Amino acid sequence: MCLKSDDKAKMIKTCQAILELCDKPFVWEEEGTYKYGNYKKPFNLVLPHQQIDLELHNLLEKFSGSSYLYDQINATCNLDEEWVESGTYGLDRDFSCVFRKYSLKPEYVEQVKIYFSERLGELQ
Repeated sequence: MCLKSDDKAKMIKTCQAILELCDKPFVWEEEGTYKYGNYKKPFNLVLPHQQIDLELHNLLEKFSGSSYLYDQINATCNLDEEWVESGTYGLDRDFSCVFRKYSLKPEYVEQVKIYFSERLGELQ
């Protein structure tokens, strides 16, 4: 399969972001609350490549035994902190957001790093 150079570059950037961020805490907005952009990803990845994002999802599914991202996070991560933010939106309604800060459990950090290091090597 031949990849376009910009597509391949995006895949490389996503792998690099995962390698850089997987051992750092990330913030998760609780489902069912007011959403900032409705964009939840492990490690706070911004605009990940769809294929690499799917590979991360499959890896977390393998670790957790669940296809649901919420279950994957709860099974593979430690909860570091939880808080609620409340306010108004456009002065016409109140909202509150529940946030949780997670860290990937140490036993999974190394496995994620190995997988995405090998994947990065394939792409380069």
